[in-house]
Amino acid sequence: MRRLYQKLLLVMACCGGGMHMACAQPSNAVFADKQTNGGSAAGGGTTGSYSVANPDNARNTASNIKPNNSYALLTASSTLGTSNAWIQLEFPADITSSTGAPVTVYVRTDYNTNALLGGGVDLTAYDKNGSLVTLQSSGYKTYFTPDGAVFLAITPTATFNRVRARVTSPVALGTNTLQVYYAFYGPGASNTSNPYPFNVADCGSPNVTTKDYSGITLGSFDVQNAGNAIDNDINSKSSFVSTGAALLNGHIKQTFFFNGVSNNADAVRVTLSQSGSFLAVNLAAGITLQAYNGSTSVGTAVLANALLDADLLGLLGGNNNRVAFHFAPKDGSGNSVVFDRVEVDLNIGALGAGLGSNGLNIHDVRRSPDAPTATGPKACSNIGTAALGALAPQLGLPGIGSFSYTWYSTAHGTSSVSTAQNWTASGLTTPGTATYYVEITKSGSGCIASPRKKVDITVSSPPVSPGVALNP
Repeated sequence: MRRLYQKLLLVMACCGGGMHMACAQPSNAVFADKQTNGGSAAGGGTTGSYSVANPDNARNTASNIKPNNSYALLTASSTLGTSNAWIQLEFPADITSSTGAPVTVYVRTDYNTNALLGGGVDLTAYDKNGSLVTLQSSGYKTYFTPDGAVFLAITPTATFNRVRARVTSPVALGTNTLQVYYAFYGPGASNTSNPYPFNVADCGSPNVTTKDYSGITLGSFDVQNAGNAIDNDINSKSSFVSTGAALLNGHIKQTFFFNGVSNNADAVRVTLSQSGSFLAVNLAAGITLQAYNGSTSVGTAVLANALLDADLLGLLGGNNNRVAFHFAPKDGSGNSVVFDRVEVDLNIGALGAGLGSNGLNIHDVRRSPDAPTATGPKACSNIGTAALGALAPQLGLPGIGSFSYTWYSTAHGTSSVSTAQNWTASGLTTPGTATYYVEITKSGSGCIASPRKKVDITVSSPPVSPGVALNP
């Protein structure tokens, strides 16, 4: 069934000459090819104005083949009351959509804090007779891509053939603008995160992200540069911040959408930092991770403090120190669950201090295999060796590719002691416990390592032979 979250493909370079653009549509995407536009000025034009510049830039034509970076610019200004400007983009034919089999249409724009956060933008759909069509949910969904583009999405529940994007001037004195590049839909979309089939060998970078909130007034916070958390650049970041006075309560959320559902036994690596002065233990206790499959939560929600050891908590306590950890969604019985998105939820009230302009930063989110299985062997100190081996949990999954294995003597160190799946540890001459850690990495460009599995070797003294009586 096509559903609301039939969303966007990975943003990639898709045109020549070194130009990068948002290619968030399948190869069979259908673009709107006609446009009309208009608006209204506050006070009949005496206290406001509107304009739609270059409206034909937003439609697909033989000389303006979409997708590209040309756009129509909508502007609405007022000194008293409100003005609005709109552009209506019409598709080549009717689009059959219903509650049971809805079709999502996307309008590309760029992030405009005043218009989008201030509620100055709306999207509507119409049928060929010009009648308004009901949407699956009120308003539009906003999706951010790694290159800074924004897609506004609506899902009509009846047949339609056009969508209208409108920008309204602020209630107070001022101007709002909106760039409209194009509108498209993906026919035949079948999965719950975008119009593309999932590739089992995919290394799991999210292709789009959203931001949300609860218990906070819209406009009093922001997730700045939301797409930076999925751009494969560890030095860039999205930031949870307050845009006014420091926030003391409420939740800020960012959700990361993958290209289809996960493999069984997948995990997610999250890299974050803080640029405030929060106690690391408070911050870790205020971050919740929850997996979803479509709009349904799957697995158990987990607090970050359950995923961070003392070393990582110590690192998180310093400003702008990047901390990477894994979240493996599982149900209450410890079984892996299948998911297509992960939500990071910051509970501001748990910080122990108000959230201001320096807040939580998310640098990178991507999938990896879960930790391998490995059993801790026993060794005798007089022999001093033990055979170690590990097994990837996804071996045998058709199309998954191969796995490499790396062993370490520390939980977070980067110097490995072996890169063999099976190897022999030596030097085990002291009774006690010797600890090693093993991780796996799936073959393929951009794949990252799994969580590390801790393997304890129990080293025992050799048994003492009983004395032999020499006298009869």
